[in-house]
Amino acid sequence: MARDIEERYYQIKLRLRELLDRVLVGRETQGNSHSWHLLFNNDADEPATLYQVNAGTFIYDMSAQQLADLLEVIQTILDDYLLAGNGQDIWALQYIAAEYERGTLGAYTNLSVQSPAYASQTTLSTLLSSPAYQNQIASAYVSTHSDWKGISDAARADLANIVADAVGRGVNPRETMKVISKRLDVSMSRAKTIAQTEQVGALREAQWNETSWVQDRLGLRTKLLHLSALKPTTRSWHASRHGKLYTVEEVREWYSKDGNRFNCYCSQIPAIVDEKDNVVNIGLAERLAKERDAWKNQEAA
Repeated sequence: MARDIEERYYQIKLRLRELLDRVLVGRETQGNSHSWHLLFNNDADEPATLYQVNAGTFIYDMSAQQLADLLEVIQTILDDYLLAGNGQDIWALQYIAAEYERGTLGAYTNLSVQSPAYASQTTLSTLLSSPAYQNQIASAYVSTHSDWKGISDAARADLANIVADAVGRGVNPRETMKVISKRLDVSMSRAKTIAQTEQVGALREAQWNETSWVQDRLGLRTKLLHLSALKPTTRSWHASRHGKLYTVEEVREWYSKDGNRFNCYCSQIPAIVDEKDNVVNIGLAERLAKERDAWKNQEAA
């Protein structure tokens, strides 16, 4: 999906360059050049970015209506690539649906190994065709479209500020395009973060749902076993959950707080538990506990 995003932003830049080369016309001036700063807000946890350009060096042949028309075309170009397909067919959904299917397959495989009763009464094709599964996919379509609409709208706001300031302050088209390119790179970085969050979120959601649904269908006792990536960059409170059991509700609540769902490579797998809520597969629980302790010791060294 990351490569797809890069290609889409590359095509956006090509289209915008062709558009602006054609529309942003006027004449250079020799005098009255002065520095001008463009300030842009980034994500909430990132400082604003300040760009310095030379203003007063270009006079544009553009009316207010022509500027408004240009901004509408820019929005169309962004939507053509970031919202391609529209509605139920938006391009990003193929990746999200694939992760839902992969997550369901993972849950099915794990539960089949742990429970003969589950294996004998459940098939993967039945899970994938169930109304509950299809409803989850439909729900993902709505949230995914909303996310990418937000990305497109935010990019449009950035580019509108750049173009309007460039025309009003007399920034030449070359510098204008350079700033546009930089802001599109910021948008692409944000898009990749959201895409990673969407894909991993879909994978997790599928695991969580089957963990809950199997309790209703077969009466099996299940919880989620947390698996941390245990990377050098793993947050300590993420690593501390490795190998521990949580209810689906507890996991959902944890991901809703403190930015835990962003840039997170943790996963959870369904686990069959006994009447005391202990993992039936004791060997697995012990191995994961050792991995957690090893990561903690390595970080402390």
